[in-house]
Amino acid sequence: MKNSLMLLLFFSSWSLADNSKNPLPGAWLITGVEWQSAERTSALTDVQPGLFIFTDDHYALMWSPENQPRNPFQVLAKPTNEEIIAGFRSIVFNGGRYLYSPGKLVTTAVVAKVPGFESGQQFFFVETDEGELTLTFYDEIYPDGSRPEWSGTWKTVFTLKKAAQ
Repeated sequence: MKNSLMLLLFFSSWSLADNSKNPLPGAWLITGVEWQSAERTSALTDVQPGLFIFTDDHYALMWSPENQPRNPFQVLAKPTNEEIIAGFRSIVFNGGRYLYSPGKLVTTAVVAKVPGFESGQQFFFVETDEGELTLTFYDEIYPDGSRPEWSGTWKTVFTLKKAAQ
């Protein structure tokens, strides 16, 4: 009980103390995506539309890891199984709550593209510079406490710009 109370107080004060310094709230458009490891780096050369949205304590992200535009269904209301699979593979999304402290972001999914990732966490480094946001995704913890096999090897760097008001 004592440890739970201490954690609650820590996270409450962490969140409240940093709200005034939080640069995240708003809508952010993706302008770049780069995957980095010690051996190599690769990047999207034709970034598709993507959006990260932050409120004071919630987030939603939607983006495509593809260079090519997503293929529309031939009949929007009646996609084929192949179209559904291709559409699912061509988009990334999740949303939930987050904690921010200067330079760091931890998200906890409430809804996720991948069934079973709900309550999973993702970890980012945060950098801001005059309307530009860089989020470096460096780790992830699944709801069962395990990590993906890429953990410790790959980072994904998202470059975003503030969406016009």
